[in-house]
Amino acid sequence: MPIHDPGYRTWQGCTAPLATRWMVIAETGIRRAWLSSWLRRMMFFAWLPACVMGFMVFLYEQTSANDPNAGRTMLGLSRMLIDPGSSASSSFTDIQTALERRDQSPESERHLFWSALLTTLFRRSQPFILIPMLGIIVPPLISQDFRSRAFLLYFSRPITSLHYILGKAACVMFFLASITLAPALLLFTAAVLLSPSLSVLASTWDLSLRILAASLAIMIPCTCLSLMLSSLASESRYASFAWFAIWIFGELAWRTAARSAAVGSNVVVSCLSLFRVFSDVTAWILDPRLVMDDIQTRLMLLAALSAVSLAVLFRRVSAPLQV
Repeated sequence: MPIHDPGYRTWQGCTAPLATRWMVIAETGIRRAWLSSWLRRMMFFAWLPACVMGFMVFLYEQTSANDPNAGRTMLGLSRMLIDPGSSASSSFTDIQTALERRDQSPESERHLFWSALLTTLFRRSQPFILIPMLGIIVPPLISQDFRSRAFLLYFSRPITSLHYILGKAACVMFFLASITLAPALLLFTAAVLLSPSLSVLASTWDLSLRILAASLAIMIPCTCLSLMLSSLASESRYASFAWFAIWIFGELAWRTAARSAAVGSNVVVSCLSLFRVFSDVTAWILDPRLVMDDIQTRLMLLAALSAVSLAVLFRRVSAPLQV
Protein backbone atom coordinates (compact mmCIF):
# COMPACT_ATOMS: atom_id res chain seq x y z
CA MET A 1 0.00 0.00 0.00
CA PRO A 2 1.46 3.40 -0.86
CA ILE A 3 2.39 5.60 2.04
CA HIS A 4 0.04 8.38 0.97
CA ASP A 5 -3.00 6.12 1.02
CA PRO A 6 -3.26 5.69 4.81
CA GLY A 7 -2.95 9.45 5.28
CA TYR A 8 -2.35 11.23 8.57
CA ARG A 9 -3.93 9.80 11.66
CA THR A 10 -4.39 11.22 15.12
CA TRP A 11 -2.36 9.76 17.98
CA GLN A 12 -4.44 7.23 19.90
CA GLY A 13 -2.03 6.62 22.78
CA CYS A 14 -1.45 8.48 26.02
CA THR A 15 0.48 11.75 25.99
CA ALA A 16 2.61 13.13 28.76
CA PRO A 17 1.49 16.34 30.49
CA LEU A 18 3.02 19.48 29.04
CA ALA A 19 4.84 20.31 32.26
CA THR A 20 6.72 16.98 32.34
CA ARG A 21 7.76 16.55 28.71
CA TRP A 22 11.24 17.87 29.44
CA MET A 23 11.84 14.77 31.57
CA VAL A 24 12.04 12.63 28.44
CA ILE A 25 14.92 14.75 27.14
CA ALA A 26 16.65 14.56 30.53
CA GLU A 27 16.22 10.79 30.77
CA THR A 28 17.63 10.28 27.27
CA GLY A 29 20.64 12.47 28.04
CA ILE A 30 21.35 10.65 31.29
CA ARG A 31 21.17 7.22 29.65
CA ARG A 32 23.45 8.24 26.80
CA ALA A 33 26.00 9.83 29.13
CA TRP A 34 26.06 6.78 31.41
CA LEU A 35 27.31 4.66 28.53
CA SER A 36 30.74 6.26 28.95
CA SER A 37 33.09 4.07 30.97
CA TRP A 38 35.15 7.14 31.90
CA LEU A 39 32.09 8.72 33.47
CA ARG A 40 31.44 5.65 35.61
CA ARG A 41 35.05 5.69 36.81
CA MET A 42 34.80 9.36 37.71
CA MET A 43 31.62 8.76 39.68
CA PHE A 44 33.41 6.05 41.65
CA PHE A 45 36.35 8.30 42.53
CA ALA A 46 33.98 11.18 43.37
CA TRP A 47 32.50 9.14 46.22
CA LEU A 48 35.83 7.97 47.68
CA PRO A 49 36.62 11.22 49.59
CA ALA A 50 33.22 11.13 51.28
CA CYS A 51 33.90 7.56 52.42
CA VAL A 52 37.30 8.57 53.81
CA MET A 53 35.80 11.51 55.67
CA GLY A 54 33.05 9.29 56.99
CA PHE A 55 35.77 7.13 58.53
CA MET A 56 37.27 10.27 60.10
CA VAL A 57 33.89 11.11 61.63
CA PHE A 58 33.74 7.58 63.02
CA LEU A 59 37.17 8.04 64.64
CA TYR A 60 36.14 11.40 66.03
CA GLU A 61 32.97 10.07 67.63
CA GLN A 62 34.75 7.02 69.04
CA THR A 63 37.58 9.04 70.57
CA SER A 64 35.27 11.76 71.89
CA ALA A 65 33.31 9.12 73.81
CA ASN A 66 36.45 8.12 75.73
CA ASP A 67 38.73 11.14 75.51
CA PRO A 68 37.58 14.71 76.18
CA ASN A 69 40.55 15.97 74.14
CA ALA A 70 39.35 14.30 70.94
CA GLY A 71 39.46 17.62 69.14
CA ARG A 72 43.23 17.77 69.46
CA THR A 73 43.58 14.20 68.22
CA MET A 74 41.42 14.72 65.15
CA LEU A 75 43.04 18.06 64.45
CA GLY A 76 46.17 16.27 63.26
CA LEU A 77 44.13 14.13 60.87
CA SER A 78 42.23 17.09 59.49
CA ARG A 79 45.48 18.92 58.76
CA MET A 80 46.34 16.25 56.19
CA LEU A 81 43.38 17.47 54.13
CA ILE A 82 44.12 21.17 54.46
CA ASP A 83 45.75 23.10 51.64
CA PRO A 84 47.74 25.87 53.35
CA GLY A 85 48.28 27.71 50.08
CA SER A 86 44.64 28.15 49.20
CA SER A 87 42.87 31.48 49.29
CA ALA A 88 40.30 30.23 51.80
CA SER A 89 42.76 28.59 54.16
CA SER A 90 41.81 31.14 56.82
CA SER A 91 38.67 29.04 57.30
CA PHE A 92 40.71 26.12 58.54
CA THR A 93 43.02 28.38 60.51
CA ASP A 94 40.04 29.67 62.47
CA ILE A 95 38.84 26.11 63.11
CA GLN A 96 42.28 24.96 64.25
CA THR A 97 42.62 27.94 66.59
CA ALA A 98 39.19 27.28 68.08
CA LEU A 99 39.97 23.61 68.68
CA GLU A 100 43.38 24.34 70.18
CA ARG A 101 41.94 26.90 72.60
CA ARG A 102 39.63 24.20 73.98
CA ASP A 103 37.04 26.84 74.84
CA GLN A 104 34.33 25.23 72.74
CA SER A 105 31.46 23.11 73.97
CA PRO A 106 31.25 19.54 72.62
CA GLU A 107 28.38 20.57 70.35
CA SER A 108 30.28 23.56 68.94
CA GLU A 109 33.43 21.50 68.51
CA ARG A 110 31.50 18.82 66.63
CA HIS A 111 29.92 21.48 64.40
CA LEU A 112 33.34 22.93 63.63
CA PHE A 113 34.82 19.57 62.76
CA TRP A 114 31.93 18.52 60.53
CA SER A 115 31.93 21.86 58.69
CA ALA A 116 35.70 21.51 58.17
CA LEU A 117 35.25 18.09 56.56
CA LEU A 118 32.40 19.30 54.36
CA THR A 119 34.38 22.35 53.27
CA THR A 120 37.32 20.13 52.39
CA LEU A 121 35.02 17.85 50.40
CA PHE A 122 33.64 20.72 48.32
CA ARG A 123 36.93 22.58 47.87
CA ARG A 124 39.59 19.96 47.35
CA SER A 125 38.17 16.73 45.99
CA GLN A 126 34.99 17.40 44.03
CA PRO A 127 36.21 20.18 41.68
CA PHE A 128 38.88 17.90 40.21
CA ILE A 129 36.13 15.42 39.30
CA LEU A 130 33.55 18.02 38.28
CA ILE A 131 35.64 19.75 35.61
CA PRO A 132 36.60 16.69 33.52
CA MET A 133 33.19 15.07 34.07
CA LEU A 134 31.31 18.01 32.57
CA GLY A 135 33.94 18.18 29.84
CA ILE A 136 32.79 14.70 28.79
CA ILE A 137 29.04 14.99 29.32
CA VAL A 138 27.99 18.47 28.28
CA PRO A 139 29.74 19.40 24.97
CA PRO A 140 27.78 16.88 22.85
CA LEU A 141 24.41 17.64 24.45
CA ILE A 142 23.46 20.61 22.26
CA SER A 143 26.27 20.84 19.70
CA GLN A 144 25.40 17.43 18.25
CA ASP A 145 21.75 18.45 17.94
CA PHE A 146 22.77 21.48 15.90
CA ARG A 147 25.20 19.55 13.73
CA SER A 148 22.80 16.68 12.99
CA ARG A 149 19.72 18.93 12.76
CA ALA A 150 18.13 16.90 15.56
CA PHE A 151 16.51 20.05 16.93
CA LEU A 152 14.09 19.85 13.97
CA LEU A 153 12.92 16.51 15.37
CA TYR A 154 12.64 17.93 18.89
CA PHE A 155 10.61 20.98 17.90
CA SER A 156 8.36 19.04 15.53
CA ARG A 157 6.77 17.76 18.71
CA PRO A 158 4.71 19.82 21.19
CA ILE A 159 7.69 21.05 23.19
CA THR A 160 9.11 24.53 23.53
CA SER A 161 12.59 25.96 23.89
CA LEU A 162 12.06 26.04 27.65
CA HIS A 163 11.31 22.31 27.73
CA TYR A 164 14.39 21.59 25.64
CA ILE A 165 16.68 23.64 27.90
CA LEU A 166 15.11 22.22 31.07
CA GLY A 167 15.72 18.68 29.81
CA LYS A 168 19.36 19.35 28.97
CA ALA A 169 19.93 21.26 32.23
CA ALA A 170 18.32 18.49 34.30
CA CYS A 171 20.71 15.97 32.74
CA VAL A 172 23.73 18.08 33.72
CA MET A 173 22.43 18.86 37.20
CA PHE A 174 21.70 15.19 37.85
CA PHE A 175 25.37 14.30 37.47
CA LEU A 176 26.49 17.42 39.33
CA ALA A 177 24.23 16.55 42.25
CA SER A 178 25.63 13.02 42.18
CA ILE A 179 29.14 14.26 42.97
CA THR A 180 28.36 17.28 45.17
CA LEU A 181 25.00 17.16 46.93
CA ALA A 182 24.63 13.38 47.29
CA PRO A 183 28.10 12.59 48.81
CA ALA A 184 27.87 15.57 51.17
CA LEU A 185 24.40 14.60 52.39
CA LEU A 186 25.53 11.01 52.80
CA LEU A 187 28.51 12.19 54.86
CA PHE A 188 26.23 14.33 57.02
CA THR A 189 23.77 11.46 57.49
CA ALA A 190 26.59 9.06 58.41
CA ALA A 191 27.95 11.60 60.89
CA VAL A 192 24.56 11.89 62.57
CA LEU A 193 24.12 8.11 62.77
CA LEU A 194 27.62 7.67 64.21
CA SER A 195 26.99 10.29 66.89
CA PRO A 196 26.07 9.31 70.46
CA SER A 197 22.42 10.26 69.88
CA LEU A 198 20.16 12.01 67.41
CA SER A 199 20.20 15.04 69.69
CA VAL A 200 23.25 16.26 67.75
CA LEU A 201 20.79 17.45 65.10
CA ALA A 202 19.88 20.31 67.41
CA SER A 203 23.35 21.81 66.93
CA THR A 204 24.18 20.62 63.40
CA TRP A 205 20.86 20.80 61.48
CA ASP A 206 21.99 23.94 59.66
CA LEU A 207 24.74 21.99 57.89
CA SER A 208 22.17 20.19 55.75
CA LEU A 209 20.86 23.53 54.48
CA ARG A 210 24.41 24.77 53.96
CA ILE A 211 25.18 21.66 51.90
CA LEU A 212 22.17 22.36 49.69
CA ALA A 213 23.14 26.02 49.25
CA ALA A 214 26.77 25.20 48.47
CA SER A 215 25.72 22.55 45.94
CA LEU A 216 23.37 24.96 44.17
CA ALA A 217 26.09 27.61 44.12
CA ILE A 218 28.18 25.16 42.09
CA MET A 219 25.50 23.43 40.04
CA ILE A 220 23.61 26.42 38.62
CA PRO A 221 26.56 28.45 37.22
CA CYS A 222 28.37 25.36 35.92
CA THR A 223 25.23 24.08 34.20
CA CYS A 224 24.47 27.42 32.52
CA LEU A 225 28.07 28.00 31.42
CA SER A 226 28.66 24.51 30.05
CA LEU A 227 25.36 24.41 28.13
CA MET A 228 26.04 27.83 26.65
CA LEU A 229 29.43 26.66 25.36
CA SER A 230 27.79 23.58 23.88
CA SER A 231 25.20 25.71 22.08
CA LEU A 232 27.83 28.04 20.60
CA ALA A 233 29.77 25.28 18.82
CA SER A 234 28.65 22.91 16.11
CA GLU A 235 31.52 20.57 16.99
CA SER A 236 31.60 19.15 20.50
CA ARG A 237 35.40 19.24 20.62
CA TYR A 238 35.35 23.04 20.36
CA ALA A 239 32.92 23.30 23.26
CA SER A 240 35.06 20.89 25.27
CA PHE A 241 38.20 22.91 24.54
CA ALA A 242 36.47 26.15 25.59
CA TRP A 243 35.27 24.54 28.84
CA PHE A 244 38.72 23.37 29.86
CA ALA A 245 40.36 26.59 28.66
CA ILE A 246 38.18 28.73 30.94
CA TRP A 247 39.26 26.76 34.00
CA ILE A 248 42.92 26.23 33.10
CA PHE A 249 43.78 29.68 31.76
CA GLY A 250 41.79 31.33 34.52
CA GLU A 251 43.83 29.48 37.13
CA LEU A 252 47.07 30.35 35.33
CA ALA A 253 46.04 34.02 35.17
CA TRP A 254 45.29 33.98 38.90
CA ARG A 255 48.65 32.43 39.74
CA THR A 256 50.47 34.93 37.53
CA ALA A 257 48.65 37.92 38.98
CA ALA A 258 49.05 36.59 42.54
CA ARG A 259 52.80 37.07 42.31
CA SER A 260 52.40 40.84 42.12
CA ALA A 261 49.12 41.39 43.97
CA ALA A 262 47.75 40.63 47.40
CA VAL A 263 45.02 38.11 46.60
CA GLY A 264 43.50 38.34 50.03
CA SER A 265 42.75 42.06 49.58
CA ASN A 266 42.23 42.16 45.80
CA VAL A 267 38.97 40.51 44.88
CA VAL A 268 39.48 41.24 41.17
CA VAL A 269 42.58 39.05 41.10
CA SER A 270 40.82 36.17 42.86
CA CYS A 271 37.89 36.41 40.42
CA LEU A 272 40.20 35.63 37.50
CA SER A 273 39.94 31.96 38.41
CA LEU A 274 36.54 30.30 38.55
CA PHE A 275 38.11 27.56 40.64
CA ARG A 276 39.03 30.12 43.33
CA VAL A 277 35.63 31.81 43.15
CA PHE A 278 33.76 28.54 43.69
CA SER A 279 36.22 27.58 46.42
CA ASP A 280 35.72 30.83 48.32
CA VAL A 281 31.93 30.84 47.96
CA THR A 282 31.48 27.24 49.12
CA ALA A 283 33.85 27.78 52.06
CA TRP A 284 31.91 30.89 53.08
CA ILE A 285 28.59 29.01 52.88
CA LEU A 286 29.71 25.90 54.76
CA ASP A 287 31.82 27.53 57.48
CA PRO A 288 29.70 29.72 59.77
CA ARG A 289 32.82 31.25 61.34
CA LEU A 290 34.48 32.31 58.12
CA VAL A 291 34.41 36.05 57.36
CA MET A 292 35.54 36.66 53.79
CA ASP A 293 36.09 40.11 52.35
CA ASP A 294 34.11 41.09 49.24
CA ILE A 295 32.10 37.89 49.17
CA GLN A 296 29.30 39.91 47.57
CA THR A 297 31.51 40.47 44.52
CA ARG A 298 32.04 36.75 44.07
CA LEU A 299 28.32 36.06 44.45
CA MET A 300 27.50 38.76 41.92
CA LEU A 301 30.03 37.28 39.50
CA LEU A 302 28.40 33.85 39.69
CA ALA A 303 24.93 35.39 39.30
CA ALA A 304 26.02 37.44 36.28
CA LEU A 305 27.75 34.43 34.75
CA SER A 306 24.60 32.35 35.12
CA ALA A 307 22.31 35.09 33.75
CA VAL A 308 24.44 35.86 30.70
CA SER A 309 25.00 32.18 29.90
CA LEU A 310 21.28 31.47 30.20
CA ALA A 311 20.37 34.41 27.96
CA VAL A 312 22.81 33.30 25.25
CA LEU A 313 21.58 29.72 25.58
CA PHE A 314 17.93 30.72 25.09
CA ARG A 315 18.86 32.83 22.08
CA ARG A 316 20.80 30.02 20.43
CA VAL A 317 18.14 27.37 21.06
CA SER A 318 15.29 29.64 19.95
CA ALA A 319 17.04 30.64 16.71
CA PRO A 320 15.86 27.58 14.70
CA LEU A 321 12.25 28.37 15.60
CA GLN A 322 12.40 31.92 14.27
CA VAL A 323 11.11 32.39 10.76
